[in-house]
Amino acid sequence: MKYIRRYWNILTNIGTHPDISYVNLKRIQMVNLIAILCLLPTLCFFVLNIMDKRYLLSAINLSNAICSITVLFLQYDGKHNFAKAMLLISNFIFFFLGAMLFKNGGEYFLLCALIASMLLYDDRRIHIVFCLATACSIALLYFLPPLIPLSQRVPRLRLIFNISNALAFIVIAVNSFLQIIYNNMEKIEEQRRKLESMNRDKEKIFSIVAHDIKSPLASLEALVLMLRDQVLDNTISREYIQQLYQQIVLQNQALDDFLHWGTSSMRGITNPAVLVMVKPLIQEIISLFADQIQAKQLRIEIDIPESTEIFANRDHTAIIFRNLISNAIKFSYVAGKISIYCSTKGSHTHIHIQDEGVGINPSKSAMLFNVAQHKSFGTEAEPGSGLGLVLCKDLIERNKGIVDIQSIPHKGSIFSVGLPSFPTRNQPAKKEAQTVS
Repeated sequence: MKYIRRYWNILTNIGTHPDISYVNLKRIQMVNLIAILCLLPTLCFFVLNIMDKRYLLSAINLSNAICSITVLFLQYDGKHNFAKAMLLISNFIFFFLGAMLFKNGGEYFLLCALIASMLLYDDRRIHIVFCLATACSIALLYFLPPLIPLSQRVPRLRLIFNISNALAFIVIAVNSFLQIIYNNMEKIEEQRRKLESMNRDKEKIFSIVAHDIKSPLASLEALVLMLRDQVLDNTISREYIQQLYQQIVLQNQALDDFLHWGTSSMRGITNPAVLVMVKPLIQEIISLFADQIQAKQLRIEIDIPESTEIFANRDHTAIIFRNLISNAIKFSYVAGKISIYCSTKGSHTHIHIQDEGVGINPSKSAMLFNVAQHKSFGTEAEPGSGLGLVLCKDLIERNKGIVDIQSIPHKGSIFSVGLPSFPTRNQPAKKEAQTVS
């Protein structure tokens, strides 16, 4: 059965290629299917009619079989329009001759040819031509007197067989066409949802750009003008240079967030999930904020075992923790403490980032990860990006993770990120065995 299915797929896909559209693919497959279904019975009836001494009908059957084989060769050669035309015209002629000469129920196959022409062609003129030809042919069959003796006509059992096959073809063809319509509707609906999601992301990004890029650039412009005045006065202040540096770093971080989110939102792009050592990554991120930590006299406590590993995209993980640690620093009071620790629950490793800062009102905390926030300022007026937490949630979900927040106003917050634990050692993990879309 496996080999039969394999060869059947090969035959029905003759002439197809990966770049062909879905509708044309189905039409090519339909032509192949009709040609194959016509080939086998006509060869059988060719033999039976020779045995019954119906030589004219056997010649018609053989001609029909030869045309079906020719259609398959035309399909293989990529001449799909010729194949369609030959299939429909030859079958129409041979079925009409069989019905007129031998009363074998061929008029029902004429209806099949009409339905096939409507499914294989978009041109309504072709539909009208086949409709008129079918109507005229059936009228001739009923009004013309018999052309051969009654003894030469096919048995009643074969007539019933032909009528049953014709009806079965009509049912299969209509259902196949309906399936094509349903599949197209599903694809259109899926594309509509993707476009809506992309439009929402675009609106979020433009909203954030309007608030979080324009204003800091204006601040940079003012700082540069002040620094220029100091250069002219020969009194350059280290404080202005440090502020310029901090503004540029924050702007680069915001732009990096925008670019990564835009990339992660593009469909069809996959990012490999790999082994990520959590503690070295956290230490690397904290070193980026050394100046801000020192300026606010913060204490950073990391309670994560060296062996803690997760299975996620490393770039995504770095963006997630960088944003959460940046927020913890920004909203911590001077001389406060930030604790970073981990726990394991089920198949996820949870990284907790706890600060002793301003906290968040419960009514607002539920919206942090779902709606892009307007520009916010930390306890020392540090500017931030309203995109950060929305981006974090998006990337966490793409890595099959979960996120949670617990916060008490004026006492601090705990952001918890759960990401898949790395597979156990007795299950060899391929570093690119999983992809994050």
